[in-house]
Amino acid sequence: MMMYIAMLVVGLVYLVLMILTRLRGPSWQAAVLKSFTSFFFLTTLGVAALTEGRHFQFALFVGGGLLLGLLGDIWLELKGLYPEDADAWTMMGFLVFLVGHFFYLAAVTSVVGFQTEAFVAGMIGALAALAFIYIGEKPMHLQYGKYKAISAVYGAILFFMAVYTVACAIFLRNLGLLIMGIGGVFFLLSDLVLSVIYFGEGKDRPVALAVNYVLYYIGQYLIASAVLWIG
Repeated sequence: MMMYIAMLVVGLVYLVLMILTRLRGPSWQAAVLKSFTSFFFLTTLGVAALTEGRHFQFALFVGGGLLLGLLGDIWLELKGLYPEDADAWTMMGFLVFLVGHFFYLAAVTSVVGFQTEAFVAGMIGALAALAFIYIGEKPMHLQYGKYKAISAVYGAILFFMAVYTVACAIFLRNLGLLIMGIGGVFFLLSDLVLSVIYFGEGKDRPVALAVNYVLYYIGQYLIASAVLWIG
């Protein structure tokens, strides 16, 4: 457990350093620090899995999602370093995070199988995401432009994953899934902030960027830690 806590502390230190560096603008230093910050949610998962000693299939699926998250973090950071290729890096980031959520869903399924009631709740969440993107675009002063379709698909899957996992946790009284589901909610909140940064009026707001990073990494570290309490 001490090693697990150490991984969290090191990840937090890198997160603070990365945010302070990134707020000064895109740079290779910020990209490297972000890579290390993301790498440590993978090491946190590894230490947690070894500490718990069971559910390695769950840990492997979560690890796949976190690894894709690490790649997405790097590619989205390259978006600022290579603005001429920003569209390509952004689309690649969308795609790897999208696939990552399927890994998280596979992790949940490996523990609880298919849960009908949770599936229905997840579908309601996915429909809410679609409504938010297609109906709330103008009221929220967002302009998705060419990213509207991929944003809709990604948002629906993200909402489904978070709601489905929390519903499974509640129906089955599973603390580990609840922690993972809460992590998914933080992930969701971070992407809501990110949508304002990318498609709204928050592009030049350092506070929005810092909030996005904090929410995102809390979410990923919670997901990485879920194996400790999966039961």
